[in-house]
Amino acid sequence: MSNRCSMQLLVNLLLLALSIGDSWQQLTTEADLDFEEPGFSIGPRIVGGRRARAGQFKHQVSLRHRGQHTCGGSIISRNYVLTAAHCVQFGSNVVPANQLAIQAGSLNLNSHETYVDVAKVNVHPRYNGGGVGYDVAVLRLKSNLNFNANMGSIELARNDPPTNSSVVISGWGAIYHGGPISRELLYIQVLSISRNQCTSRYMRNLPETTMCLLHGANLGACHGDSGGPAVYNNQLVGVASFVLGGCGREAPDGYERVSYLRNWIVANAELGSA
Repeated sequence: MSNRCSMQLLVNLLLLALSIGDSWQQLTTEADLDFEEPGFSIGPRIVGGRRARAGQFKHQVSLRHRGQHTCGGSIISRNYVLTAAHCVQFGSNVVPANQLAIQAGSLNLNSHETYVDVAKVNVHPRYNGGGVGYDVAVLRLKSNLNFNANMGSIELARNDPPTNSSVVISGWGAIYHGGPISRELLYIQVLSISRNQCTSRYMRNLPETTMCLLHGANLGACHGDSGGPAVYNNQLVGVASFVLGGCGREAPDGYERVSYLRNWIVANAELGSA
């Protein structure tokens, strides 16, 4: 007898907004999903990850709100960072730039090795809440980054990763659902699956701007990884947007497609003909 059934799951934004005090404000939206239920119970699980090596993810940044880590992001030039829109906008309110900063050039979350304030926040104009697409924003920094062996920009992909290819995601997010964030930068490999496979099996109403990156149980992105990078062939292919059901569930994570949103990113990050 088939285990396949139709069910409603929650599409959980990886970071829910920014932290206020010590609390997380979870943002969720319901979506109709076709999901093949595994033959075992699912609960909060360790989101397995390997420790990154120095210089391995030179583009990775920690986005700070009033000094606290809230999201990931990617350096795309000396003075621009790409992150998720839901990291910097709640409802119709965009977080003031003077409350934001980024840390770069270190694997340690609290090193403050390079700490730069944000000068301007630019959210994609078609962003209208989590789980419905266009979940990207560019941040202009107050001063240029000085690139070195541990810090540098990453190229924006022009194409999605091929189906069934290995993609690397990274971040300082929670090490299990509802758990503490990691103090060291972690990464894992996930699998790029076709849009047809994702919509027919996992998320019927997948936004056009979003790709699905599949992983096994006890793996994947989690709260605090929002806005962080998905990398294929040394190019930025995705921006962390949401998880299905909960962190570490045997289901895909949703990442915004850099190839689809590339023209807007280039234009608003002053990348010229990049």
